[in-house]
Amino acid sequence: MLSTPLSAKLDALLAQPPEQVGLCSGLVATSIPLADIQVAAAVRTPSHGAPTLVFMHGWQDNLASFHSLLPLLPQDFGLILFDWPGHGLSEHKPGDYYYPFFDYLDDLHQVLNHSSLSLLGHTGPVVLVGHSLGGVVASCYAASFPDSIDAMVTIEALGPIAEPEQTVTERFASSLNQRAILRTKAPRYFDSALKALRLRASINKVSFESLLPLVARGLSVCTQGVRWRHDRKLGAEALYRMSPAHSESIIRAINCPVLAIRATDGYPAFRSTDAAIRATWFQQLTLAELPGTHHCHLQQPQQTVSLITDFVTKIQTRT
Repeated sequence: MLSTPLSAKLDALLAQPPEQVGLCSGLVATSIPLADIQVAAAVRTPSHGAPTLVFMHGWQDNLASFHSLLPLLPQDFGLILFDWPGHGLSEHKPGDYYYPFFDYLDDLHQVLNHSSLSLLGHTGPVVLVGHSLGGVVASCYAASFPDSIDAMVTIEALGPIAEPEQTVTERFASSLNQRAILRTKAPRYFDSALKALRLRASINKVSFESLLPLVARGLSVCTQGVRWRHDRKLGAEALYRMSPAHSESIIRAINCPVLAIRATDGYPAFRSTDAAIRATWFQQLTLAELPGTHHCHLQQPQQTVSLITDFVTKIQTRT
């Protein structure tokens, strides 16, 4: 059973203005316009010469995925966090849109180049920090804009996801069938926020306490009950994934220093023979491992921040 104090904490988070959930002192909630929608974001201006860390969360998460890290980071660091389109408090893409991976690169490009952010005229290093999907996007972006990104940290990600060429038609059929099902499937509602929290904890294998802000920011209370805010169309698998040769080409094009953090009980692919081969394609890679599951940064926030801070400090020294 979930305890009454825990229930009270969840209720308190849900009672807050949603845009404040998952933020720490000094972060300012804002909204960044993209070409067709608004994305929810939070920013903190860096001290002169200090780095700016751009945090990107994973699939069906939101920026509160990093809530436990934020208070532990050096106060002079600049911070940019945002909910991906269709996630958290960001608007959903219009029409029959299924969030193809490559469009996340365009989303990130628009965010980083928007005039409201302090990156314009910024004097310190720019470091991309991505968990899972966020780490995959970061890898592709750092490879494509090597002069804009000074360093990268990935958590449970090691370059782009790739599949053998011969599986492409199988993926087409599977994804299209999933889309057909989603179009006719009724939305899911919970009769309590606690049930939603319990479901996420069981899926992610993370404690209730660690997930509280992430779940609270991702929930909407309505007359039918409680539902997830993220776009239901995110539930369909990707229609296409790049080939191993494309993935290798992208990884080899990343010339900035990279810190890759993996979990001891995370996705097995990151501890496989293939992962060991991928690691040799990076020009400047530091590998680290933390106890925990795929969301190890929520389970080990102090260790995660120590790794990131030490890595970024070395980047500052070199630059």
